[in-house]
Amino acid sequence: MDLFALQTGNILLGNPPDAPALEILFPPSLEFEEDGCFVLTGSAYCGVTLKGPGGTIKIDHGTVYAAGKGSVLSFGERHYGFRTYLCYRAAGKAFSESPAGRERGAFGDLATWPDPEGYIRVVEGPEYSFLADKELFLNTSWTISGDTSDMGMRLENPDVRLSVSLGNMVSEAVATGTVQLTPKGPIILLKHRQTVGGYPRIFNVISADTDLLGQYMPGQKLHFKKITREEAVNILRQQKDDIERLRNRSSSEV
Repeated sequence: MDLFALQTGNILLGNPPDAPALEILFPPSLEFEEDGCFVLTGSAYCGVTLKGPGGTIKIDHGTVYAAGKGSVLSFGERHYGFRTYLCYRAAGKAFSESPAGRERGAFGDLATWPDPEGYIRVVEGPEYSFLADKELFLNTSWTISGDTSDMGMRLENPDVRLSVSLGNMVSEAVATGTVQLTPKGPIILLKHRQTVGGYPRIFNVISADTDLLGQYMPGQKLHFKKITREEAVNILRQQKDDIERLRNRSSSEV
């Protein structure tokens, strides 16, 4: 759900960017069954510790640590975000040098691409022109409904009702980030979405910001800003540059 968190964690370990990781909503205590290295990205928790034969150490977010067999990783209270990523690499897997000690730094120090005012950015969708009030969605503070899953994020505001001047439509292709206007209000399609839908596609969250959506939980509020497709491409390029900068820095530490 948050590819930026996944990819940056794997880069620190020297893994392929899409190497498997644990995506965790409510972290349990975890015991390592072999020697290896790990890093936590995404949602951050206070009081994370690793207890091993040599004692207990505090674990910092975005930093690579070595974990011996039998070590136990424990979490405290959630600090921010929703989804935590535990990226891992077993010892002995072609390490030219252990990555332990590498640091990604805080998300805000590495990521230059998010909107500085905290907006989720959207571009016009295929049925945008049918919106009765084209500014109402953008001028509304939306609350994420409890009726939300990895397939879609339902938005709520009891004082706002969006409408379109469009009758029944044939099901059309949808993408990650598509904002569909349903009879119950807007839904943002997420990364486990279906491939087609029959509701008006009024906006689309830009590709880079779909990673940010993975860190929002029900009850939080979202505000949106409309940008051009050219701006969306430049932001995606900026996100990729941030990832490449971390990759180059991590490679130089090997």
